[in-house]
Amino acid sequence: MAESVGIVYGTALFELCCEQDCLESVYSELKQVRDVVLLAENAEFVKLMSSPLISGSEKADRIGDIFGGRLSTLTEDFLRLLAEKGRFGDIDEIYGVFSDMYNDKMNILEVTAITAEPLSERLRTKLIDKLCAVTGKKIAFTEKTDRSIIGGIVLRYANSEIDSSVKTRLDRLKAQIGGVIA
Repeated sequence: MAESVGIVYGTALFELCCEQDCLESVYSELKQVRDVVLLAENAEFVKLMSSPLISGSEKADRIGDIFGGRLSTLTEDFLRLLAEKGRFGDIDEIYGVFSDMYNDKMNILEVTAITAEPLSERLRTKLIDKLCAVTGKKIAFTEKTDRSIIGGIVLRYANSEIDSSVKTRLDRLKAQIGGVIA
């Protein structure tokens, strides 16, 4: 069975970074590039870099024009390779694999907390400390606000979700009542 583009390129980059002892810097640069590339206003650039009508060398030259001197040689060369091979549009998937491997090696757990109101600094610190104690990992914490959950918190991490939101509790109660009445 063929491996995905993300696995092939992400794993290759990760192994090369480990060999050259530049994992943290390349991780940071690749994250920044990915974040910029995924912005809606850059959709045309991604489309251009994925076009079969433009040669790989022209695409690689554009990467050099845009990122030249702003990134490490390894990161820039990797982006040029993606452009030449017509894989620049897969940067999000590649970054996902690379990021998972990085987090595993660095003992980091990415956690997203969704709340109806922003967490206070005290509560945020307490939550992060508790997650560190329970998981034994460093926590990369992202906070999102969604008023539709009414109250409580939803935690997402490592393909798991803990949903203790008021909205979910009300939905469950509604379903139970509906089951009794029907």
